[in-house]
Amino acid sequence: WRKKAPENGITCLNVKHVNDHTLYYISTRDLGFFLKPREGRCKVTWMKEDDGKIIMDVSDTKDVLKEYPVKEGNVLALVHSVWIFEPLKSVGVIPQTAVTVTTRSDLGGNIPGTAMNFLGKRYLSTISEMREEFDKSKEIDAYNRQSVAKSLS
Repeated sequence: WRKKAPENGITCLNVKHVNDHTLYYISTRDLGFFLKPREGRCKVTWMKEDDGKIIMDVSDTKDVLKEYPVKEGNVLALVHSVWIFEPLKSVGVIPQTAVTVTTRSDLGGNIPGTAMNFLGKRYLSTISEMREEFDKSKEIDAYNRQSVAKSLS
């Protein structure tokens, strides 16, 4: 993910590990459109429940503002996201997971509608790319074909 950071407009990235379930994610993004860079200070916490569900909370925080102050001229953005990864019944040996994500963000300042539309599409395309990365449709189709073939023989 660090290699892809520049593709997503990230010009500065720091990660500060707290423990096995928490880290701070400090970033600066160039949004383009002649807008001032946005900085984020997020605390990322995750936990695994007894049923295998994983919940990840990404919340803006002021915990690291002294250690990582906002650079002159930049704008501090606010965000809160919750990711839920829920294990589903496997298809053969292929594990399945349902993912739910909810995000609220305030990029701060005045942002023209055309810029917001572009940035929203870019965020959603990142989620779509993640889905494609983990897609196992071909493997599932192959498993289903084998199952049908076995039942016919």
